[in-house]
Amino acid sequence: MLEILAKLVLSGSLGGIIGLEREQSNKPAGLRTNVLLAMGTTAFTMLSFLVPGAGFDPSRIAAQIISGIGFIGAGVIIRTKASVHGVTTAATIWTVTAIGMAVGFEKYSIAVSLTFLAYFVLTILKVADRKIRKRIKVVSFYITLGDRKELPVLQKIVEEVGGEIDDFRVKRKDKKYSIEMSVSIDEKEERELVSRIFELKSAEEIENA
Repeated sequence: MLEILAKLVLSGSLGGIIGLEREQSNKPAGLRTNVLLAMGTTAFTMLSFLVPGAGFDPSRIAAQIISGIGFIGAGVIIRTKASVHGVTTAATIWTVTAIGMAVGFEKYSIAVSLTFLAYFVLTILKVADRKIRKRIKVVSFYITLGDRKELPVLQKIVEEVGGEIDDFRVKRKDKKYSIEMSVSIDEKEERELVSRIFELKSAEEIENA
């Protein structure tokens, strides 16, 4: 009984380290969620060894845990018009599950190592990620073209300057094409993109917001 309790406490503590960072970052899956997730997966893993029956394979329950967590992770991912949110939270849930299972299988070195590597990624690498993302912005363009053939040319220009199209809508009116386009692009490349769009032969009106 004490051994089981010790495993659950260890698992909850490791999950709590990850959960604390998530709580401080004001994420939906915070301290309590990650503690319960780690302890739950540890408990299921231990139970897989206690199921009676000759020839029972403990990996079958472990496989079901992974499948179940996949559904939970997918549930926290939210797609909006121009971006996707919750991917890091889903990945964190997946990682905490692995930590809990490692404790359940008595692979303590893996559990501890994974915990501190995950904490490093969520804290130190977050700072580096923010510095990179500061240079990326979402820019909206409202463009009127007179030639439909230049629609794919416009998309190719965005790719050539290093941008990524998040949203691309086209409306036809009076033999002209009104384009509403959202682009994620580095601040340094925005000016080049605007000048390249002005070079389109059928471009009649260009608004950059």
